[in-house]
Amino acid sequence: MTDRYFAGVADVHEECDVRRARRPWAWMTLCALTLAATACSSGQPGPPPASAGTVEARAIPPAIRRASLVNQRGQTVTLASLRGRTVLLVPFLTLCNTICPLTTGNLLQTESALKAAGLSDKVEIVELSVDPGRDTPARLTAYAHLTGATWDLVTESPTQLARFAQFFGFSYRIAPPGHPPPIDWLTGQPLTYVVDHSVGYYLINSQGTLRFSTAAAPDFTGTLNPKLHAFLNKQGRDHLAHPEKDGWTVNDALSSLSWLLGQRIP
Repeated sequence: MTDRYFAGVADVHEECDVRRARRPWAWMTLCALTLAATACSSGQPGPPPASAGTVEARAIPPAIRRASLVNQRGQTVTLASLRGRTVLLVPFLTLCNTICPLTTGNLLQTESALKAAGLSDKVEIVELSVDPGRDTPARLTAYAHLTGATWDLVTESPTQLARFAQFFGFSYRIAPPGHPPPIDWLTGQPLTYVVDHSVGYYLINSQGTLRFSTAAAPDFTGTLNPKLHAFLNKQGRDHLAHPEKDGWTVNDALSSLSWLLGQRIP
C-alpha cells in the first residue's frame, strides 16, 4: 500500500523563585543544574529530553478512558482496564507499507527488552488502528500472526477514533489509492483508499495520566523481520535505509519507559 504519513523539590523551587525576577537566565541555569544534580544523586532515570518529544501531565477524559476497544482476540479493552500498568500507545494500521512495519519492528525489540528485564507485567503495548473500516479483529489477528506481534492490536468505532485523535494529537485521513492501486496483502484485492497518518507514540503512566508524547518517526536498527520487510514499498525501504533525523529508537522508548517505571531497563 502506498501509505503516507505526516512527519509532525520544594527547597529548590523556593530558591529558584527568589532568583527569578532579578536574573532570569541565571535562575534558569541554576534550576536546571540543581534539578539535574538531584536526579543524578537519586539514581532515578530522568525524563526524556525536549528533543525526543513532549513531557506532559494530562488527565485522560472519561470518554477516552472508558472507550471500548476490541483487540485481535475479540476481547474488549479500555484504557481504564489497563490502569496500574504503563501503557505505550501507538497509532497504526495493518495496510500501512511505509512506516508501520518499522514501528512494529521497534515494538518487537522493545517487548523483548521488557521481557528480559522482567517488566512485561508492568508495561502494556497497544497499537490503535486508524483504519477501523478495514481493521477488523480478524484482520488484526492475521497481522499479529504474520508479524509476531503479541501485544494488543485494537480497533474501534470511527467516533471513538476521532476522540482519541483529538485528545492525543495524532492525525489521519482517507486519501485516494493512487495508480495503480496497492494490493491488499490479506485479500489480494486492489485497495480503494489509503490512510495518511501521523507517526509517534504516547506514554500513559500507571495512574492513567498522559505523561509523554512524540511525533517522531521510528528509526529501526538491526535486521527487520522478513515478513515486515515484505510489507514495505519503495518509500518504506528508503526510510529503513535512511531514517529521519531524530527518529525514535528502541533505546529512546526504553529510556522513556525507565523514567515512568522508576528503574532502568537494560
